[in-house]
Amino acid sequence: MIRFARNIAFTVIIICSIQVIGAELRIKPGNVVHITVLGYPELSQMVLVRQDGTTDYPLLANIPIDGMTVHSLHELLQPILVRFIERPKLFLNIAEYRQISVTVEGQVNIPGTHAINEPISLQGILSVSGGTTSKADLRNITINRRELESYREIKVNLYDFYSDRENTVLPEIKDGDIIFVPLASSQTSVRVMGAVNAPGSFIPIQDENIADMINRAGGAQLNGNLSAVIYLAFNDGKHIRENIKLRHLVNDGLTNQIPIVRPGDIIIVTEKKWYREISWYVDILRDFTIVVSSLVILSRL
Repeated sequence: MIRFARNIAFTVIIICSIQVIGAELRIKPGNVVHITVLGYPELSQMVLVRQDGTTDYPLLANIPIDGMTVHSLHELLQPILVRFIERPKLFLNIAEYRQISVTVEGQVNIPGTHAINEPISLQGILSVSGGTTSKADLRNITINRRELESYREIKVNLYDFYSDRENTVLPEIKDGDIIFVPLASSQTSVRVMGAVNAPGSFIPIQDENIADMINRAGGAQLNGNLSAVIYLAFNDGKHIRENIKLRHLVNDGLTNQIPIVRPGDIIIVTEKKWYREISWYVDILRDFTIVVSSLVILSRL
């Protein structure tokens, strides 16, 4: 009876082992295989499985391993190691992520097709693409995803996510996605002009005011007059002018009175009058300094 019970238990163990081996994950292109040979660091490597199933591991050169399990790869590699090492102790592990191909076009600094490891978020792939330009319209990003024999367009408003991360869910990025970041138009951006360090058009984030937009434009230049900022508010197809004493509002702690900007608005930081009057003398002084510096350098040659 005891022997019969042992036989039953042994049979159950064998069946369970077969099921575990059968359920073992198989190697796929894009996986990273950790190969460890104890005592031999030169043979212990992390290798990427290419699209054709091969790796850079020297003892597996040109041998496809995609579709194998850890157990079958161990059985393949162990006899090869025995040729060089006596009783090698081999350990294998598969990192469960794969490489996918995603194309990003439009207002990004490094457009094109990128091979990346999944999972990756929309912000992550935009970062891989060098980030968005200052002219990017993050409210109207599109993801074109292939489904069967056609493409499905997914609209993404990234500013909604930044404004309310708890209730906004971004779509997952999948293999073959084509992401397009459009150029911001005058109807979707706020234009900052005049005496600022980096004039341009910027997409306003929720509740940003005039001061915020000037900061995004690099701040005011030395000749910028923040006591006389011209604000052209876009309303019903036309601009309404308002003069904003921004410096006084900030210094007096009245930041709640600084107008909130909307798409289509224009902000102009004017120049200080005294700076315009002495700018001619400043240019002469600058040119004189350059000439004197050049003469000093030539005299030392």
